Amino acid sequence: MRRKISFAAFIPLVLALAMLPAVALAQDDSGTLQINLKRTFGFAAGARIQGRFTITAKGPQDLSRVTFTLDGNQIAQISQAPFSFGFSTGDYSLGNHTLSATGMTLAGQEIEAQPLQLEFVSAEESANAAFRIAGPILVGALILVLISSVVPALGRKKGTFELGSYGAAGGAVCPRCKMPYSRSVLGPNLVLGKLERCPHCGKWAIVRRASQAQLKAAEALYQQDAHQGEVDPDQHERRYERMLDDSRFEE
Repeated sequence: MRRKISFAAFIPLVLALAMLPAVALAQDDSGTLQINLKRTFGFAAGARIQGRFTITAKGPQDLSRVTFTLDGNQIAQISQAPFSFGFSTGDYSLGNHTLSATGMTLAGQEIEAQPLQLEFVSAEESANAAFRIAGPILVGALILVLISSVVPALGRKKGTFELGSYGAAGGAVCPRCKMPYSRSVLGPNLVLGKLERCPHCGKWAIVRRASQAQLKAAEALYQQDAHQGEVDPDQHERRYERMLDDSRFEE
């Protein structure tokens, strides 16, 4: 006859096993000193840095003092947590440096941190390095903007327009000539609207998706002027406003 073992019997064993990693981790971390370098302002690319930085040391709970050194020379001694020190690379010579720290515990134990191998570079060199990194990204972003906005717009001939056909991005009304046109799906969104080029007057503008009433008034204006020559945009604006007011009362 098989004996059925309850899962509750394994709970003490599971808890004991779960505590083992934590105990081992605490034992591994005790007596060690770790340093971390954080950029406050400036440039950092791997070991190459320029600007203002903060070095912070972390160690055992009874850590009482930390001495920071640069190339073996003391640059700061901190006697209370947080064991941090801010410095500027401009205060030291350019080139390769070794940044490290030594800690002292209340029990009198001295602990050394793993040093950081750094290279202090000039502001000019850091600017050139930053440009080499960011330059291709900016160029790529600019190309995407040109492809998504300018190229589709250049494909539209001035004056070509299909009345009532606005596409997935909806229709817009040109703020200059008050004529309706369809917005490009690929046109960039600039929070306030899409950057578009009016196919009637050729002017660029950031336009929102027009309402049905606005499009109806603009279409009526377009139909009235379909067989006429160039009209003063100010006159268009006055007529468009009247038509828009009238369309609001129509069922």
